[in-house]
Amino acid sequence: MGRKYKLTTLNKSYSYKDSIFYLLKTKKKLAAALNTDLKYLKEQAANPSYNAFKNGERKIQAPIGSLNNLHTRIASLLCRIKQPDYVHSGVKGKSHYTNAVAHRGNHKLLTMDLKNFFPSTTKRMVFNFFYKKMRCSSDVSELLSHISTYNGFLPTGSRLSMPLAFWANERMFNDLNTLAYAENIKMTLFVDDITFSGSRINKKIIYKLNKIISNYSHVAHPDKTKTYEANQPKLVTGVVLVGDGTRVRNSNHQKIHQDMVQWAAIVNNEQVVSLNRRLLGRLNAQSMIDERFKGKARSLRLKSKT
Repeated sequence: MGRKYKLTTLNKSYSYKDSIFYLLKTKKKLAAALNTDLKYLKEQAANPSYNAFKNGERKIQAPIGSLNNLHTRIASLLCRIKQPDYVHSGVKGKSHYTNAVAHRGNHKLLTMDLKNFFPSTTKRMVFNFFYKKMRCSSDVSELLSHISTYNGFLPTGSRLSMPLAFWANERMFNDLNTLAYAENIKMTLFVDDITFSGSRINKKIIYKLNKIISNYSHVAHPDKTKTYEANQPKLVTGVVLVGDGTRVRNSNHQKIHQDMVQWAAIVNNEQVVSLNRRLLGRLNAQSMIDERFKGKARSLRLKSKT
């Protein structure tokens, strides 16, 4: 596995039963599916290479070198499996923005965040996905669960973790969606952010949702569980919903303003290039919410050329 992989789905989207992992019974065939050989796979499982560090309070475990390529290959194959309609993360044409606007309107809303989602998704959960859902042999499932996890859980800095976290927890998310549907409540999912909207959201429903989550060995973060009344502005995956409209949150306005002030003050060309990149990224991200930011991004690009 000498070349560097990029995550790619080749625009494929199919049932899990059409995945190369489905009914995969031998480790030799697994190695072939991952474009490598069995000896290499066993080496990676026995001696995985990670860069473990802290970003503020957050612990990061990032696979490096050949293991990173291997994770990217597995992630690419998993991302080709069609996910339920309620999923908005890692799906072409969907984003944090589509996740939020799915809940536009004057109705109650509930946001929940799963605490330590990747570290709480264990090697056993990963094994069960490959063994029970994909019906791989036990030795193939065991090898995949070794390769995909760090110290017994999903690493926080791997391309593999987001798609695999969903599939390893699919039954939980489906149970949450089934309860919501039965109560005429809409549910969407963006990684570990779960959003519900509908008139029947109440303490009893929240209790039932938390019960399902705890049944699968997860916890909804108490500080990030928030309910909104129908006419309140609502913050959903970084987007402020106001009735049928959307608004950029104040903190993002402030960051862009600070960058613009800094941009006008600096003269060092290297600093300008770095700041331009960051500022354009922020403007483009907010342009999905408010089209006026597209004009600001165009103006910045023109000024940068002069």
